[in-house]
Amino acid sequence: MRQDVIDLNNRMKKAMTLDEIDQAVPFNIPITPDHPFFINFAGLRGDFEDRIVYRILNVKQKKEKFTFDYKVNSFSKTLLFLGGMRGSGKTSELAKYTKNLDNKNCFFVVTCNLDDELTMDNLEYMDILIFQLEKLTKKLDENNISINNNALERLQSWFSDRVKEVNSSIKGEVKLEVGADVGESFLGKLLGLVSSLKVGVTGSKKRALIIRTTLKDRFNEFALKFNEYVEEANIALRKKNKGQEVLFIIDGIEKALSTEIAKKLIIEEQGYIQQIKAYTVFTLPIFLMRERRKLEQFAKVESFPFVRIQERNGDLVQDSINKFNDFILKRIDKSLFESDDIIQQSILLSGGSPRELLRILETTAFYADTEKGLLDQESLDKATKRLASQASNHLTKEQLAKLKELKELNEKGEEIPFDDVLQELLEKIIVMEYNDGNYKRVNPLVEMSRIYKQHVSE
Repeated sequence: MRQDVIDLNNRMKKAMTLDEIDQAVPFNIPITPDHPFFINFAGLRGDFEDRIVYRILNVKQKKEKFTFDYKVNSFSKTLLFLGGMRGSGKTSELAKYTKNLDNKNCFFVVTCNLDDELTMDNLEYMDILIFQLEKLTKKLDENNISINNNALERLQSWFSDRVKEVNSSIKGEVKLEVGADVGESFLGKLLGLVSSLKVGVTGSKKRALIIRTTLKDRFNEFALKFNEYVEEANIALRKKNKGQEVLFIIDGIEKALSTEIAKKLIIEEQGYIQQIKAYTVFTLPIFLMRERRKLEQFAKVESFPFVRIQERNGDLVQDSINKFNDFILKRIDKSLFESDDIIQQSILLSGGSPRELLRILETTAFYADTEKGLLDQESLDKATKRLASQASNHLTKEQLAKLKELKELNEKGEEIPFDDVLQELLEKIIVMEYNDGNYKRVNPLVEMSRIYKQHVSE
């Protein structure tokens, strides 16, 4: 997690006045498990449960203890794609996994938040691999993990040769620093080289292309070196009693600026992905879940849905409502709400999305009467009207017809067939997904819009 995000995380505190609500409800700052605002929604996402992830990663859980047996799983290098809609809480969920699994009896977790340091509008899988190497090397160095010098020397020599190749191809560009290193050790030299490559792929497109092409032309070698490095790290970690195996958690692909970039990363470059042998969890944008069958040929794929607060027949899921009630009251003092009903309405309008709920609370506070100092019915109604209009402004006739079909099928207790129109509605969070994707409903805010009422519900 970025240092600026951690700093903001640390500064957030419970709002005791109307003016303090904004800093308590930012919807773009993931909450870590050790923060007072953190809420564990485990068991409330329908078919999805935490134990599914732990089982896929071959982790055993006994109460609050998580262990991994590398001897039993020496040939199992699980790649898991965790797919879901934006705002479902994936990043906070990954932070929870990191806290649970990052220990001497389990994994040495290396978290790679792609939007921290990579160029998201010009991103390729090779960039991610270089970033993984840099993050792993930094964490090993920070934990004083010593890797076999012979193995490190081979790796350092190989990457040094690649940097020289890149420099020989660069014309009119700043060349990479071949001798850049962090400290005198082989680990420091390797860190200097991979950091130089990482800086290179985040620079000009011309230089990034040269680096990627150089490494892709030797990708079989690169993959072997990557896998060798991870295995050497695993041995060193066990000797130092710092973990049983490296686990990479890679988040942020959905923040790529286009579906084309994300699709190229995961689908078109899957041949490269398959050659990397390391425990890895990738978050997957909702629009790539349609490629599930392709991905399942070499990886595990799980859907991470919204929290189910309402059944298909309209019945409320009270456990979820109660948990969201806690979610709100950890951030905003109860005295700032005109009534419990305002809290309940906000929860129902969120559709089970933590991010949507924070947007609702933020906008309600914006419209609240400062003299009255409360989140009341009038301010919630204004917020609902504004958010509903924003969500539904660009609905087409085809999309409205699909929303009507969804409404009618839900009333019959039936599932809706998938097509491109439905996919587009899911991507825009106009339709929300639950369980393992087998239950979908219209975003409650959209249901409140004038156009929806005119064309669908009336």
